[in-house]
Amino acid sequence: MSTKAKMTLGVTTLFTVATVWGVHYQQMSEKETMRMGIVKDEERVAKKMRQEDNVVELAAQQELQRRMMEEQTLRKSNR
Repeated sequence: MSTKAKMTLGVTTLFTVATVWGVHYQQMSEKETMRMGIVKDEERVAKKMRQEDNVVELAAQQELQRRMMEEQTLRKSNR
């Protein structure tokens, strides 16, 4: 085998390995990006649910306070 043929074989082999590695790296990077998007969506949904729960709890507390104020009689102190 001539030197030129060996060089050509080496260069093409190196190019092929680099291409396969590059595609593999790109796929792994895209997969990680997609996973992070899912995690962020889950966090956003959980935060929204907590916020909705807080609004419901606030309304219940305000209603309870209103009822308690109606039932309670206030007196002026004799000081």
